[in-house]
Amino acid sequence: MVIPLGIRSIAVPLSLAVVMMGAIAHASWASYRPPANIGRPGNREGAATRIARPMLLRESTGGTESCLTEPKQTVVALVPKDNNGLSSTPTPTLYSFIPANRGAALTLTLRDSQGTEVYRQERPAPTEAGIVGWPVENVSLKKGVDYQWELTLTCTNGTTAIKTASWFRLMPLSPSQQQRIVQARDAAAAFAMAGYWYDALNQLAKQRLAQPEDTQVQQKWQALLQSPAVQLANLANQPLVPLPPQP
Repeated sequence: MVIPLGIRSIAVPLSLAVVMMGAIAHASWASYRPPANIGRPGNREGAATRIARPMLLRESTGGTESCLTEPKQTVVALVPKDNNGLSSTPTPTLYSFIPANRGAALTLTLRDSQGTEVYRQERPAPTEAGIVGWPVENVSLKKGVDYQWELTLTCTNGTTAIKTASWFRLMPLSPSQQQRIVQARDAAAAFAMAGYWYDALNQLAKQRLAQPEDTQVQQKWQALLQSPAVQLANLANQPLVPLPPQP
């Protein structure tokens, strides 16, 4: 079909305008700003270790493969590159990328700054690759305390365990911060600029689930993960997948 010249001359600028609008929305959305005076060592990207089981000699000699179907993938906690962040709520949702697998279990453990275990729960791992959100509930957390959260993926055949370790500090919003969040046009951006990583991420994750076709929400999610203080651009397009219930 031949498109009249007048229509062709309009179509090109319109398409460019759409691209430019997306780029502007991406560039103007707030980046995550890490809070000052917070920082503990961690390891957001999991490293695999083989579980010794003397009864199965082939496991100790490397004859048994891991349950991961993509060897280059690993568990990654969705946290800033310094492995720390603030949460305004005592019931944060902790997000991690789970690689595709043929059957594994996930264990989430919380320890206080003294190393005392305060929370532990196990769930089946989703078998498809994606990002899961784990809501921490039924535990009493203290204001101003740093908590280490460890996520361990263990293959059900008992051959491989992958562990990440990250931190969050429970820090309720001050009255002035609460007012700014309430009045903000974009709560996720306001949380990100204030250093509340876990709140900003959870806000956008809920928006992605509620509006999966919304390109602006996707652009904001990508902008957050690509922030200089985060650098998780490789996970920006991964889907959100449900966390299976406790067995």
